[in-house]
Amino acid sequence: MKNALTIMRKEFARFFKDPRLVLGTLILPGVLIFFVYTLLGSVFYEQDPSYTLKIVNSSASFAALFEGQDAYTLVEADETQAEEIKKEIKEGKTDLLIVFPENFDAIIAGGAYAPPGGEGSPNVEIWYDSAQMRSATAFNTVAGLLDTLEDMVSSRFDVNVSGGGDLSTKEEAEASYYAMLLPFLVLTFLFSGCLGVAPESIAGEKERGTIATLLVTPIRRGELVVGKICALSVLASLSAISSFIGTFLAMPKLMGGNIGDMFAAYAAGDYIALFAVMLSAVLLIVCLISILSSYAKSVKEATAFSMPVMIVVMLLGLSSMIFGTVKNPAAFFIPVYNCVQMMSQIFSGALSPVCLAITLASNAVYIGLLVFVLTKMFKSERCMFNN
Repeated sequence: MKNALTIMRKEFARFFKDPRLVLGTLILPGVLIFFVYTLLGSVFYEQDPSYTLKIVNSSASFAALFEGQDAYTLVEADETQAEEIKKEIKEGKTDLLIVFPENFDAIIAGGAYAPPGGEGSPNVEIWYDSAQMRSATAFNTVAGLLDTLEDMVSSRFDVNVSGGGDLSTKEEAEASYYAMLLPFLVLTFLFSGCLGVAPESIAGEKERGTIATLLVTPIRRGELVVGKICALSVLASLSAISSFIGTFLAMPKLMGGNIGDMFAAYAAGDYIALFAVMLSAVLLIVCLISILSSYAKSVKEATAFSMPVMIVVMLLGLSSMIFGTVKNPAAFFIPVYNCVQMMSQIFSGALSPVCLAITLASNAVYIGLLVFVLTKMFKSERCMFNN
């Protein structure tokens, strides 16, 4: 362990004695991201291809609008089931509840023009949850179709004037936004931080020829690997944390809120879980890039080898935007993907201790296997000296 600490001190000295590395890796990312996100902001969105709409007092004229749209399933429901359906919407089991007045088709077919909210103007209630990505998308679609129908019948009915609305609170909507966007950004920052330090530490030393000096010292290869992995993980984490803080502070401004409310929205346990997940993710990524760097002959080659891995990692990071938060425990055995989904749970306020335990335990196993592989590579002269 003493030798591993010596390697760590060597790596830290190499990094922190270079002001350009410290400025470009630790300080600038967070500062630039904070200002860019505060001024511009961005929202990534992808709609789910399947929606379930439950309808009370079904309308033939409304159902006709969905002819040929296989993505939407219309289910007839009874008015006595309305409260239960609202609970299903909150739980994500149903996307929308639409309540039509009785004899809606007859009313709009024979009635005269009625101003919004006026006497004789039937109201269509649409109940949805804007914190659920599917529900919000379904609401936008249905509201647009009802506007079209309203124009066709000369504005003879209203939508959500005397009933209907969003079942989500402002806090839940903001948490859903964070859960969709932040996991992808955090993973991007982690990978960028790892890519900025890992190739230089291993492939760079091979390129300069200094790796030979390390290998002939009386240090076991396993200690050398552990020292490098730990040092690189700390440096990559510092870089990622800088970027994450900039993003985290900018998010409330994008949502029209304030930073204090955002910090108060999460408990101390959530922040501890987030730190643990980020640590396991950075260790995984550092190990992967280190293995590629050990195989490469130069920093440029190591970076090129890392590009396909980066693409895969970024695609996994997008899963929180496309699929939302996954609750199936089996999904948390998949490396990297489990970190994304775990962060999505944390930011949405739906942290599952079981999923967290599976994520950290499975990642620990993967990290152990990768360290074992990297140790074997360091013991191979053919690999280290590219013979």
